[in-house]
Amino acid sequence: MWNRDSAYSSYYITEFIKNAKKSHLYDLLNEEIGELDTLNGKLIATLWENLDSEIKKIKMNGYEMDISRLESKLGDNHILSRFDVDENGVKRTDRDKEEGKTTRSWTMQYDSAPLIIMATEKYLQEHGIDELKNTDKKIVKNLDFLVNYMYNFHKTPCADAWEQYYFYDRDNTLNGQNYVGKTIDSYTVSSLYRGIKSAKEIAKTLDIKLTGVNESEISAFLLDNFAVTDEKRGTFLAKSKIEYGETMPSIGAEEIEIFSTFKPDGVEKLEENTVNTIENELFHGDYLPIRYRFFGKYRGIIDTYFGRGSWFHLGLQYSMYLMKKGKKEQAENIINYIESKIEKDGSLPEQEVYDRNRVNDGNKFFERNGNSTIKCLLWAETAYLAAVSSLIN
Repeated sequence: MWNRDSAYSSYYITEFIKNAKKSHLYDLLNEEIGELDTLNGKLIATLWENLDSEIKKIKMNGYEMDISRLESKLGDNHILSRFDVDENGVKRTDRDKEEGKTTRSWTMQYDSAPLIIMATEKYLQEHGIDELKNTDKKIVKNLDFLVNYMYNFHKTPCADAWEQYYFYDRDNTLNGQNYVGKTIDSYTVSSLYRGIKSAKEIAKTLDIKLTGVNESEISAFLLDNFAVTDEKRGTFLAKSKIEYGETMPSIGAEEIEIFSTFKPDGVEKLEENTVNTIENELFHGDYLPIRYRFFGKYRGIIDTYFGRGSWFHLGLQYSMYLMKKGKKEQAENIINYIESKIEKDGSLPEQEVYDRNRVNDGNKFFERNGNSTIKCLLWAETAYLAAVSSLIN
């Protein structure tokens, strides 16, 4: 399981059920929705079980908050991005165990905690705490730690929404001087802002005392460090910034969540140009966007995963943003297109690859997957449910 994918999926399931109860969908799918609701509670509980497990590992290894020290950059000092589940509970995946000793591992991603907290806040709004028996104890136990963790590391690099860094430089590691990832991403910073906001709401519900942390400092860091200007695009919010270095002229489709879901203070003044840049540089008139693009001297940074496909869940996230802006027809066109791609078993693929966007797939992901994209992505399927139910309402 991936923390990010699973947390987004839970968030979307809750949104779907909330919408369904307001429409004829609930009459049509009453039993299925009841089962899905039960499973969603189990999903939230599982995500908190893993957070609890990861926090125990962090504390056991001697939690280092000083961002200047090597130990603060190791995987073991952070919540890693994925885990296994079996009859004995959760555990770090076997192939990720070595990532604990890796400096700025690709599995070190700060959006895991805020997205789980966001999904939990949304679930509690609809159900109250009674549906999360025993999980509430893990939330009470760990929420203050998580708030401090999110705040403490918001200015430091981690892998982004796509498990990647986009600039590497020499740094100290356990094995001496090596090249390590040095990028900070606007999406991740914004998620940390929202994670703290959501944690404060949960704390009110569960009567948890939190250390005073001001999330507006995170939005100030975002606005001070990620705004870039060029003649073609105006001033917009860039995707990536180099630690202690320059902002990289860049745009990512995941940034739509900054304006649709995370909403840091003051970001609205960059919204129009940033969204226009996403539309012009990543959608190219299609219903689905590619993931990212870099400009200027960084234009050689190109997405090669599966030959640079266009992603279904990103199109659906954009459709939900459009609905919030009152652009129903444009949102419906995206949803209709995606409906045409749903398989008979209800699955949606991760992405599709348009020939005009295709680049060399150096790792041969597409070829090794039987000349196909990944066929079933829970993140995309649940985003469809959230989007189409919002449209119906």
